[in-house]
Order: sequence, then structure tokens, then C-alpha cells
Amino acid sequence: AKLVRDDIVQRQFLATADFTPDIYDDACTFTDEIDTYPLEKFIKGTKALFVGSESRVNLVGDVEALDDGKRLQFRFDEELAFNFPFVHPKVSLSGTCTLTRGDDGLITAYREKWDQA
Repeated sequence: AKLVRDDIVQRQFLATADFTPDIYDDACTFTDEIDTYPLEKFIKGTKALFVGSESRVNLVGDVEALDDGKRLQFRFDEELAFNFPFVHPKVSLSGTCTLTRGDDGLITAYREKWDQA
């Protein structure tokens, strides 16, 4: 849970895709309210879509271990700056993210649920 917390708080990974790769399975899928993405597409898409230096991600509460550590869950509140030419419009978003771990302890699934419809 500490590495995930550091990825959120220090590396702002929801807006930058900068996270600790060693804790993710290579076949991990990333799902949000729009689609499901393989690991590499999530990284490439997030880095292209957002301006990390102008975005902010806040951890609301702490990262919780559920089901004897098989799932990690946290709430977030973020302001994302979109990487459009000449202007970077921002959108505020909050929700819950659940990370599912495989038998080897690596994260195999990332599921983001937004509070907004």
C-alpha cells in the first residue's frame, strides 16, 4: 500500500502515469468509466492526454487493503489539465480506484469509478 500511496501523492500517477512498474503485472488492464486499456496504452494515453505539471491528484483518506490484501482501494480528488494546443482546460473529478492483485501479489487490474455521472 505504501508504494501505491507514493505513486498517488508524490508521482501523481493518475495524471502522469508515473508509477512503480514493478508492482504491476505486464498484462494488467486499466479500466475507467470510458474504456479498458492495456498497460502500455494507459501509460501512453495518460501522458499524451494530460499536462502533469498543471494537474493535481489528492488522495482522500488512505490506501486500504481489502480481502486479505487481494485488493487495494483508495478515493481520489483530482483536477486534470488536458493537453490541448494553446490552452489546457481543467476538469475536476473524484472517485474510487480499486487495484486487484494476482496470486503472485502483482496488480492485475485497475478499476476507476467516478463520482460524477
